[in-house]
Amino acid sequence: MKKIKYYIFGALASMVALTSCDADFVEINKNPDTVYEVDPEVFLYQIENVMCNAGETWADSYACRLRWMQYCAGIWGYSTTNFTECAGWAGTLYSNYVSAGKYARHIPYYVKTNMPEQEAAYSDLTEVARILLITKGIQASDTYGSLVYTDGWGTRNGNVEILEPAFQTQEELFTIWNQELKEAANKLATSTNQVTFKNYDLAYSGDMSKWVKAANAVRLRIALRLLKQKPEEAKAIAREVLSSGNIFSSIDDSFILYFDNHWTTLGDWHSVIDMDRASSAFMAYLLKYNDPRKRLFFQINNLTPENVAEFNAKETTTPAQVIPTHLGRWCGGSVSYDKWATDSCRTSRYLDDIDMRPMNRPQTRLWKGAQDNGSAGGWIPLVTYADFCFMASEFTLEGVANGKTAQEWYEEGVKSSLRQWSKIADYCKINDYEAVTEAEIDAFLAQDGIAWNSAMAKEQIYCQTWVEHFKNNNESWAMYKRTNYPSTTSTLVTWEPINVYGELQQVPRRKKFTMPAEGSANYANQVKRLEDMQKESNFGRLDSEFGRIWWDKE
Repeated sequence: MKKIKYYIFGALASMVALTSCDADFVEINKNPDTVYEVDPEVFLYQIENVMCNAGETWADSYACRLRWMQYCAGIWGYSTTNFTECAGWAGTLYSNYVSAGKYARHIPYYVKTNMPEQEAAYSDLTEVARILLITKGIQASDTYGSLVYTDGWGTRNGNVEILEPAFQTQEELFTIWNQELKEAANKLATSTNQVTFKNYDLAYSGDMSKWVKAANAVRLRIALRLLKQKPEEAKAIAREVLSSGNIFSSIDDSFILYFDNHWTTLGDWHSVIDMDRASSAFMAYLLKYNDPRKRLFFQINNLTPENVAEFNAKETTTPAQVIPTHLGRWCGGSVSYDKWATDSCRTSRYLDDIDMRPMNRPQTRLWKGAQDNGSAGGWIPLVTYADFCFMASEFTLEGVANGKTAQEWYEEGVKSSLRQWSKIADYCKINDYEAVTEAEIDAFLAQDGIAWNSAMAKEQIYCQTWVEHFKNNNESWAMYKRTNYPSTTSTLVTWEPINVYGELQQVPRRKKFTMPAEGSANYANQVKRLEDMQKESNFGRLDSEFGRIWWDKE
């Protein structure tokens, strides 16, 4: 067998992170890195490495969307002056989509060119790479709208004549992606005599039956994106997926990338480690329903009765520092910058070297396994079983018959979310880990507001989806854009109005754009892309992050 060797593979953690925004669109046209000799399976590792890029998860996701979705409130850095600051430069996400495409498209081309006798044996690898690329593409399109896909990565897939690839609209992309995922599922379900790559497969360790299910789960996600623009097509996709017999059935099917200790220096650092604490809205919900996930998401603070008494005894001359009696071991702080100065939960306090800030710190090892002297690996959730259940529940309410009731899907989603998070927390070796028991799950599900109520069923689904996506907050952002939930008027979860210097802040809905410079690479197609997107009635101004991409129909 011929081999390929990328010298960059020796430094997976050093994947290039392109930082420009609109300039990133040109990266598809660049010549590939010099190729020497290695196994095609290595390229799968490179795609997975891109999927867990630390720069993206911090800058584009956690420093922004954790706050936009009111999971966390910043204590310094972004949000101190402008709630929407990150939206103007979220470029790493697109760069990583481009990088993922380079490797995904190069696999079949390299095999066909250098080892044609084994082309059929690498079909599974090609399809798995395609599923990952499409999953990444959905994330990128949520922010950027139209993308280069079909004509992209020309030198990587042998189409050297395509130096200026056209962009495809979001409507076109979803049609193509749905069809390709369907094809991938069919090929993976019927392929034989394949090269094994279990040691490179960080999701399923080479179990192709689970990759079939993952492809269908991503199709269901596409269907939800289409629900407002093309409701009948969305329901048809959902109906086909849910009746296929190849769908998630337990948390063991969840589409999650797991990284061993070798990867702990990567992952999602800085924001949740240094910048963020629990928000008042999120903590209020977790406390209201005694949600067991509270201890899996956040670390208990240091406000023990003994510490509080000792601290307050020393602060008699500084009343503003005294810890109020209503503050306990679980507290969330205001996301609204204008309340920071008066929010007693946010006040910075120290008892010698003990942090006495009431706001609870996230379980940092959920984001970076090596944090706080941890020894566990990392993980990136893409589509969990709970996520799948909630999507299926919503489609059932929309009239998609599938053998289960909406209530059954919802209840299975709630149970599996608690079980999954308990399993993940154990895997990550979080501080003070305590497993969620089945008794806790039953008690949680029996509560008013959690127990199925047909009169508020969709709101219940949205609420639990919001909680489930604590670490996959691109999906909670997508849900918000699709449903306007949660909001400041929700009945189950009430968000806080966000004010900065007296101005009410809005949650961004996409990236800001600028027209490319005349004469820049792929200039004509870049201009056409922006002009086409502007034809959509809700797109808004190019320089505004509050306009809407195609599927985000008002």
